[in-house]
Amino acid sequence: MHIDGAYGGFVYPISNKDSVINFENPKISSITIDAHKMLQAPYGTGIFICRKGLIKNVLTKEAEYVEGMDLTLCGSRSGANAIAVWMILFTYGPHGWCEKIRVLQMRTQWLCDELDALEVKYFRDSLMNIVTIQANYISDALEDKYDLVPQKHGKGNLWYKIVIMDHVEIDHLSAFITDLKLTLQLQPSLTV
Repeated sequence: MHIDGAYGGFVYPISNKDSVINFENPKISSITIDAHKMLQAPYGTGIFICRKGLIKNVLTKEAEYVEGMDLTLCGSRSGANAIAVWMILFTYGPHGWCEKIRVLQMRTQWLCDELDALEVKYFRDSLMNIVTIQANYISDALEDKYDLVPQKHGKGNLWYKIVIMDHVEIDHLSAFITDLKLTLQLQPSLTV
């Protein structure tokens, strides 16, 4: 089993102290985390770890949610990225990072409470800072204005993802909710 911790790898282990999503679980064969996302390290600062003998299994087709293709050989990136990750984590320290995660969870819960009030269907793991909204609630204008993360680039999306990060404050979320309300009022066909 592969664990894709692209966003959650720097959140979930902090928010869920009882997590068994690690190499102590013998069924987990590999884990990835992307420091350029939640940690906001330089782009391309990803970490991939797998059990011995499994590296041959990492060549896969292009992910449909990524535009373009990254063919960089694992381990061939700049060492400066590793130093950047270390410096970011060192600067936050364990308590500062925990505090950051708690703030992001509070903002995420605020968004979910607002979506509940609008009866908009979404998914959110209560320990994460990601909200996945069904695509039928999201107009093209909302997607463009708020640069929402689609299931895949192009047509036929079933959902859009909002990742609550440091720069996504309640004021931004409130503006999104206001625009979402207007969209739902103007185009009731967007709802289920």
